Amino acid sequence: MKRSLQLNPGHRPAVWAQIRQWREAHKRAPVATSFGVFDADNESDNNFTEMIQFFDGLSTLVDGKLAWKREDNSFVPLSKAEIIQVHAEIGQARANRGAVLHVKAEVFNQMTPTPTPAQLSSLSFWLAQ
Repeated sequence: MKRSLQLNPGHRPAVWAQIRQWREAHKRAPVATSFGVFDADNESDNNFTEMIQFFDGLSTLVDGKLAWKREDNSFVPLSKAEIIQVHAEIGQARANRGAVLHVKAEVFNQMTPTPTPAQLSSLSFWLAQ
């Protein structure tokens, strides 16, 4: 019987499609704000936009605040101004992170060998200087 050595796919050099996939996933990773860590994916962005737009008519307000769920599933009461602030902080962080990740993706693609998918799966690997 002939034996063959197979590498774990997570430890092979990544192809451009894998680099792009991880770049996009990391762009929407949770973001730390002045009110805690919040999800920053597109669905969360839509939720923030909708709640800001319709805040004044919400029936679930308590003392002018809405209970908002953080990334760790804990709740924090936020006023409309605070929701706007959190949304802005998330937007700025996503933009900053996206700018870094787009540059890093191209750097990774030019490396020989490219980083492995296992390395690319860690956001800290992307953000390391």
